[in-house]
Amino acid sequence: LCPRLARARIASHTTAVCNSEAHLLTGGTGGLGLLTARWLAQSYAARVLALASRGGVLSRDVAGEWAAIRAASAAMLVQRCDAAEVAHVGRLVAHVAGAASAAMGVWHSAGVLSDGVLPGQTAEALARVYAPKAHGAWALHRAFATAVVRTHARFSSEAALLGGSGQAN
Repeated sequence: LCPRLARARIASHTTAVCNSEAHLLTGGTGGLGLLTARWLAQSYAARVLALASRGGVLSRDVAGEWAAIRAASAAMLVQRCDAAEVAHVGRLVAHVAGAASAAMGVWHSAGVLSDGVLPGQTAEALARVYAPKAHGAWALHRAFATAVVRTHARFSSEAALLGGSGQAN
């Protein structure tokens, strides 16, 4: 529906993310989520980082990332949330919104890794991988439909970017 593409103006870092925001990161206890949390804490002095995942716990192998985030003085909330479940996302947003002092940033990196080429995937495996990405994105969209959100990013194809590390968020 767009007749042609146009170059967007590059905004300064301060307009991209508000320094006093709370940021919600689905898949936040996994590799990409923690990298994003560290970047937000160090680059933008984010005050509140809500790291959400299906398990709601940090794995032991991410102690270095966790220490780097804590060193930036951001308040951390680690929450259990299945992003594909609308009720889970609603509870998470209500909890995090209470801790926020300004418009929130939403970073959706929740996912399930299922190595293999598409023709080799079963319908069940595809549905398992599809749910956190697509249903999670829709649940977040619905939860923030009437809110003013300064940043809303969705990550995709993480395994390819991480070199096939075999870790799911």
